[in-house]
Amino acid sequence: MRKKKELEENLSMKQIWMRAGRLFFILIFVYAIGFVGSAFVTPDRLNWYSTLPLSELTPPSWVFSTVWSLLYLLMALAAFLAWEKATPRYFALQLICTGLWPFVFFYMHSIIGGVIVILLMLLFLGLAIKSYYKTTPISAILLVPQFVWGVFALYLNAAILF
Repeated sequence: MRKKKELEENLSMKQIWMRAGRLFFILIFVYAIGFVGSAFVTPDRLNWYSTLPLSELTPPSWVFSTVWSLLYLLMALAAFLAWEKATPRYFALQLICTGLWPFVFFYMHSIIGGVIVILLMLLFLGLAIKSYYKTTPISAILLVPQFVWGVFALYLNAAILF
């Protein structure tokens, strides 16, 4: 009986380490996407950005990095909690769009392209939220702040055009 209990405790410790490793991997992966995207936001690209007709609602630059750091954490937690219960297809597609936007907007100087990427990100994010809500509601809730920020980003991008 004692050996069975020890075996169960060891198994649960193994599961804890597996889950911790999975969380670590997801955090690294999600933040790596953000890091790669941020590599396209260089000082010369920011100079270009400062010449654009920005909305009066455009926050200071430090707000963007602070908000995105928090959003990447929420994305990673959502993916971790839904890992075995929901397909990551839409989550992965929105993450690709999230990482692609700085390249399109800052590096390519494509405001219209940036708007299109944000629209795609919002589409895939909405589908991810819907998918996660069915199996892991907390994961869906964790993605809502990114959706709200994405709508605000869409406004900021579109405001440059109009």
